[in-house]
Parts: sequence; structure tokens; C-alpha cells
Amino acid sequence: MSRSNSSVKKRLRPSRSALAVVAVVALFLGTTSVLNAAMPPTSAAAADQDVSRIKADAVTSLPVSFEVQNVNRSKVACASDGKTYTVRGHIVGPTQVLEREKATGATLYLHGLSFGEFFWNFAQAQNYDFAANQAKAGQVSVVIDRLGYGSSDKAEGNSICVGSQADIAHQIVLALRAGSYQVNPSGQAPEFSRVVLAGHSYGGQIAQVAAYSFGDIDGLIVIGYADRVQSQLLRDNSAFAANVCASGGLRVGAVGPAGYAPFGPPSGAAAALFNSTEPAVQSAALQLLTIDPCGDTASFAPAVAVNLVNVPSIKVPVLIIAGGSDALFPVPAGPDQASLFTGAASVDQVTLPTVAHAVTLEHVYAPSALRPLNDWLHKVFRR
Repeated sequence: MSRSNSSVKKRLRPSRSALAVVAVVALFLGTTSVLNAAMPPTSAAAADQDVSRIKADAVTSLPVSFEVQNVNRSKVACASDGKTYTVRGHIVGPTQVLEREKATGATLYLHGLSFGEFFWNFAQAQNYDFAANQAKAGQVSVVIDRLGYGSSDKAEGNSICVGSQADIAHQIVLALRAGSYQVNPSGQAPEFSRVVLAGHSYGGQIAQVAAYSFGDIDGLIVIGYADRVQSQLLRDNSAFAANVCASGGLRVGAVGPAGYAPFGPPSGAAAALFNSTEPAVQSAALQLLTIDPCGDTASFAPAVAVNLVNVPSIKVPVLIIAGGSDALFPVPAGPDQASLFTGAASVDQVTLPTVAHAVTLEHVYAPSALRPLNDWLHKVFRR
């Protein structure tokens, strides 16, 4: 069904004018990586032309929702309740791209434990909105609160797990391709012919499970996660969450579902997540951290063994981003994780020397620092 330009324009909502550059790509230009060496000059030149053309356009943020089933058809066995829920978030991109009925590519970003959509569109401090900055560089980002978090529906915490979260990601990927999701205010949703799946921390584990279980994405980005290189602090935080969950867990709000727990003692969150974060940003981020579904944290460790068997079967291009000062997944987490993707079409890896676990909340740099990440995305979307 076609749609008129007037109906499309009515549903567009310009985002905040403060467009961000964030640490996830901040140090790419000064880091030795196979990523920069692998980029053909002709492709990079074409990408630059596209970016310069789109940069003049406005940025639009569309509130969106996805109706999903909390089922687990992934290769990681864990329990889910099979019920229908709504996952909410935003599609952020250049206005001229989101006005189209069909568009080339979008990246779906999954947050990790303790975080939410705010990890990707942080509005509490100027210049930290990753999704808006990506839009300014010509990219479309889909940022969501995963099931059990933020604005999305809350299930009982033990009825969610890495396998069902991966299945939900798969369902959202299919919805993005078909345009079968809700745009608010009402309007027809853009269809994307290619979708990249990106995940940070536990979101990176979910993204891997979705990639090898369903095989329906065009590229995979794993940020701040590794299957084999994990610190004692991460294991201690997992044990803390398990103890809270063993006693029944916490309730979401006063009357929300039970079965949730913080990932580690709240007093230790700053040391686990940050290194060079500005004090005001760190303070604001700590206020936003949330409790996690017990099923998420309980399925984290068992999924590692399944990953080690199945990650080599992933065939799409892969980008691994690691923090050189990550207290949860320390060096050499990035190179070690990259070595697992033996079947991928290509594997690019970057370690950001001074960046801690919460990569998007560390230093803010100039817009040109986004280019290597976006070169990789342009390359994937043009395959």
C-alpha cells in the first residue's frame, strides 16, 4: 500500500538538536585495527559522498513499538512464558531517509544488563546521544528497551532469558524488514532491506545467539562482550544477582512483577562501568541504572558454552569493539572474541585503550571519529 508524503510528514518528530559523538568509536582513528586497513578507498570515498549529502538534513526520532512473543526458538535452552508483550523504543535517522517507504539499512542496538535504551540515546548530558549522532552521519539506528526494561512491558523476571531475548531480537529484525511495527503517532513504518544487529555486554551475547540461531541479519556488532575473557568482578556480580534471585528477587516498582535483581552491589557500579566518564555524566547514568530479570542473569553463564560451539557458524561480517579499560571484559577480550568467528565473511576488531565498559558514556570526541564505524556499516549495507 502506498502512502502520501503528507501522512508521512505528520508522524515525524525532530529529535533534540544536541547531536552526539560517543566513546564507542572515539578512539578508532588512533587505534591499530584491521578495520581501517580493510576498507577499500573507493568504498570509503563513496561513503563520504553519501554522508556529506545527508549531513545537511534534519534528524528525526520516531517512537516505535513492536508486538513480540516471549518464546525461545534459539539454540540456547532456557525458560520463557510464551506470552505476548510490547517492546518500545525509537528509530533515529536522517529525516529524508525515514520519510521513505523503503530504505536500505538500519542497525538494531541491544543494551546490556543494568542499562536500557538510554545507553544509546543518553539525553541527560549534552553531546552524548549516540543514535542522534549516528543519524547525523547518515545512519539509521533502532534503539529499544529490551523486554523487562524501561518503557517496554515487564514479564515476571524468571520467565525471560537469553534465548527468548534473542528470539525477540529476531522478531524485531523481521518486523523492520517488513515494516510490520507501530510508529507513533500513527503512520506506516519504513521497511529496511538490510538489518545489522548490535549488542553491548549481555546485549552482545544476545546478538550472537540471535545471529547463529536465526541467520536473518546482514552484519553483527559485538561491543564490550567476550565469551572467554571475563573478570573476577563479573563473576562476583553474577553471584550477587544469583543470591538476590534465590530469595525471590525484587519487584519492579510497588506493584510490578517480581523476579528481578541488580547485577552486583549498587555501590560498586561506578568502578565496574566507568573509567574516564565526566562526573556529571557518571552521576546521571548511575541514577538510571535498573534491576535485571533473574532469567537474564541466570542464563548468562550457560549460554557461553553454547556460544563457543555455535559462534563459528556465523557467516555475516562481524565487528568487535572492546574497551581497553573494561573492568568486566578486560584485555585481551576483543582479539580473543574476534578469533572465535572463524566462519564469518569478515572480522574487524578494535580495542579502545582508555574506554571502560560503558563505552557510550565515556569521552566525547569530534564527529570525524565516527567515520570508521560508519565505513564498516556502509560496507555491509552495500554488499
